[in-house]
Amino acid sequence: MASGALLSCLGFPGWGGLHLVLPSRGDPPALARRLQLCLAEPRAAGHTAWDQGIPAGQLLPALLRRHRDLEPLHPDHWPWARGAAMAWPTAWGHRYLLICRWGAIHPLRLSAWRHRGSGDWVRLCEPIPLPCFRERFAADQEMTRATPNPTTIKAMAPTAQ
Repeated sequence: MASGALLSCLGFPGWGGLHLVLPSRGDPPALARRLQLCLAEPRAAGHTAWDQGIPAGQLLPALLRRHRDLEPLHPDHWPWARGAAMAWPTAWGHRYLLICRWGAIHPLRLSAWRHRGSGDWVRLCEPIPLPCFRERFAADQEMTRATPNPTTIKAMAPTAQ
């Protein structure tokens, strides 16, 4: 199963469009955790906090500082610039678009897609505010981890006396 992903970032002040390869842990719950760790960094003095942490425009630099495994994708390697569906690396199972929109109520919005082997894409979520993305996907992961498998449930059931 593909674990990598591509994260495209647009609208961050001082940055052009930037495409980052997540070589591992690229599934939505893992990306939600990565972003949460960055947003939880102490805020800089004199800045208005967003989501009890750093300002929205500082998310991209915080992401690059904290997660050193992210790699900028060189324009010569953009798979969508080539016509063939097979140009998309099979190791990338997801694609994300993170947009920073100044002046918006929710300045950080994220879209997500899952790649199917045939070259098709399935949209996992339309552009949603970052807190909603975290709630939706991080909560799914926590719920899955907290839910015992059927064997465990059977073992935990009280026996008839």
